Amino acid sequence: MRRQPFVSIIIPLYVISERFFKDFQKFSKLKYNDFEIIVVCDKNVSLPKIGEKVKLLLTHQAHTGPAEKRDLAIKIAKGEMCAFIDDDAYPHANWIKNAVKWFANPNIVAVGGPGLTPPEDSYWQKISGLVLMSYFGSGGLRSRFYPGGRYFVKDHPAYNLLVRTDVLKKVGGWDSTFYGGEDTFLCMKLIQYGDIISTEDVMVYHHRRSFPTAHLKQIAGVGFHRGYFFKRFPETSRKIIYLLPSILAIGFFSGTAVSIKEPNTFLIPFLSMFSIIFLLGLISVLRYKVDFMTAFIATVGIILTHITYGFFFVKGLFTKRLNR
Repeated sequence: MRRQPFVSIIIPLYVISERFFKDFQKFSKLKYNDFEIIVVCDKNVSLPKIGEKVKLLLTHQAHTGPAEKRDLAIKIAKGEMCAFIDDDAYPHANWIKNAVKWFANPNIVAVGGPGLTPPEDSYWQKISGLVLMSYFGSGGLRSRFYPGGRYFVKDHPAYNLLVRTDVLKKVGGWDSTFYGGEDTFLCMKLIQYGDIISTEDVMVYHHRRSFPTAHLKQIAGVGFHRGYFFKRFPETSRKIIYLLPSILAIGFFSGTAVSIKEPNTFLIPFLSMFSIIFLLGLISVLRYKVDFMTAFIATVGIILTHITYGFFFVKGLFTKRLNR
């Protein structure tokens, strides 16, 4: 029987909350035995007892970002793979078990999967989840938020990413102070050594930001960094899908302005086009069998998400420099 690889689970702890401690206990339900958990934090915390596999690593710094915390953990990790998960997420019981089998293929350097909306999230968090996992909300990136098959990818979020430890060391770790986009920067280096696969059975549960304020704030940060990376790192970020929200935002605002200025000519065509887009968005949410009002709110969320992302994408595109 083939030996199970030892895995180092790495959690950069930033938001110290009761929710984190409750989620942390769910790691004890993993259907895998050969692992350690390294929690990296700027402050000393008392972690729940879930066995002898837990290590708390202090940064001895006042404030460090997630990439910096992960790099500190890599230095002491004993695992053949490092499994990265965020402090606002917890794993499915089969997370590690389903992921490690892919590393039997020597060409695969990293494995990821979706971050699902936890069933215990609030109504407004679930609205955010519906926006993200709808076809009109995330398009081809929907598989990051909902089980959606198996793909080779060039970029994958850090909230659910397992990477060969030896390859991590070859590329110098995360080597970044980006907060938002640090995963894109890492994946750009990883694909020089092999393939990254995203597969629906490697799942974690990732708490959503509440709609609208916290959700849109997060989307603004994502759009800003993606806009900068679109210009700076074309290897992973120069894709047409990342431009589409900006095109939508420009079309919405220019269409509104022209319709106000020339209502007799443009108002009806503009409202008709907007109605069609809204209806398609509504249908993409209703497929999850939610009530009509929830679907309506989520569809408004899809429109606001694209407009917010698109605006901040353009802002990032024209930003001269971001700190690594």
